[in-house]
Amino acid sequence: MSRPKAYVPLQGYKYQILCRNQSYNGREWEHCEHAIDNEHKDYLLKNYKEAYGIGWEFKTILLPKKYWRD
Repeated sequence: MSRPKAYVPLQGYKYQILCRNQSYNGREWEHCEHAIDNEHKDYLLKNYKEAYGIGWEFKTILLPKKYWRD
């Protein structure tokens, strides 16, 4: 699978969260947030889904191990 245009790995994070709305931006994934672990990722996804509302999709990317927190 190719990387989305929004692929932005940052040191110290395990996940990148992407979002898109089918009716905006040509249906491309956009960077939304980074998460340090699985618990943090679930918390952020829950809050973003409530805040953004209907029509938004979210996807997570597991970043390579070299970026994870030690």
